[in-house]
Amino acid sequence: MKGYKVFILLFIMLLAVYVVAEINRPKQIDWKMTLSSKDKNPYGAYILYKQLHDIFPEVTIRSYHLPVYNQLNNFRDSNTAYLLIDPEITMTGEDIDVLLNYVIDGNYVFLSSGNINKLLSDTLKIEMKRRFDFLNEDSVTINFTSPVLHTEKNYGSQRMTLDGYFNKFDTATTVVLGKNQLNDVNFIRMPYGEGAFFIHALPLCFSNYFMLRPFNSDYTAKALSYLPPDIHTIFWDEYYKQDDRNIRHPLRYILTNQWLRAAYYLGLLTILLFIFFEMKRRQRVISVLSPLRNSTLDFVKTVGNVYFNKRDNKNIATKKINYFFEYIRSGLFLSTSYLNDEFVIALSKKTSVPEEKIRELVNLINEVQQNTNISDTQLLEMNRQMEAFMIDR
Repeated sequence: MKGYKVFILLFIMLLAVYVVAEINRPKQIDWKMTLSSKDKNPYGAYILYKQLHDIFPEVTIRSYHLPVYNQLNNFRDSNTAYLLIDPEITMTGEDIDVLLNYVIDGNYVFLSSGNINKLLSDTLKIEMKRRFDFLNEDSVTINFTSPVLHTEKNYGSQRMTLDGYFNKFDTATTVVLGKNQLNDVNFIRMPYGEGAFFIHALPLCFSNYFMLRPFNSDYTAKALSYLPPDIHTIFWDEYYKQDDRNIRHPLRYILTNQWLRAAYYLGLLTILLFIFFEMKRRQRVISVLSPLRNSTLDFVKTVGNVYFNKRDNKNIATKKINYFFEYIRSGLFLSTSYLNDEFVIALSKKTSVPEEKIRELVNLINEVQQNTNISDTQLLEMNRQMEAFMIDR
């Protein structure tokens, strides 16, 4: 436990410092554009979602976290509206087909996004662009084209927020509902079947920040008032909000939450500190011991050198023969007193070695025993045949 005291103390100190710093740290404003009904940050849509009940007091408001296809497939009702107010909208061909059928049957789609995927924009025959103005306080100011809704003073917001517009749409059937001070169209109505599409190029007009600025909430209410008064249900989309679609992995969920993210990084720091302190060796270095010398091998080398230097081949051959005979007596239980034909036949049967090889070896042994001087060639040949016999056996 002693080895962990420094680590535990350091961890407690770091944790205390971090907690105090977090308590006293001013809360940062999250400027990420989500347009979600649950977000109270500047670019959320919490205020709009709550105000829908005031704008449409007799209408049922329903929020869904499903793609268009899942929500509208086999939908057969009419006089409803689908609100797609999202930072980015990416639909598949199946989504677009059911959305078109939904409008054909007498329903309405209010779509506001700064980025619509090509498949959907090509289907609606629209093209969107952004205009950048770095000089004015407001990037662009906007208003309605209808004399009834038009105001003397344009609606505005902070720089680089109201810069979207349509540079291409079907002028034969499309009704222009809103423009900016540069006469760029940013709000249109497209009849389709028994219903219609209302397409708005400025999704931040429906954000908390925009609606809290003086007079701007009036613009948002007027834009939504283009929906027919006889609709009975409004579907609010939450699926195409960036946060709802991207938070799939547990780690991504942790990193998007302020407190979970702090706990995650603190845990990583703790692990790194633990590894750093554990790198220190906890015991003395074990010295390397040299292996014991093989004295038997040294003895054999010494004896071999003695015989080699004396060149006493007869003595070596005699010892080799005696070792061979002892091998036959103890291992094969045969007598080696007489090296005759009976010995050769018996040894061949015992070992399955051909009689010719055994007889050749026996003759060589007899020759070595009878001679006093043994050449190196004879000694090596006898040794070779003995080793071959033991291998063949």
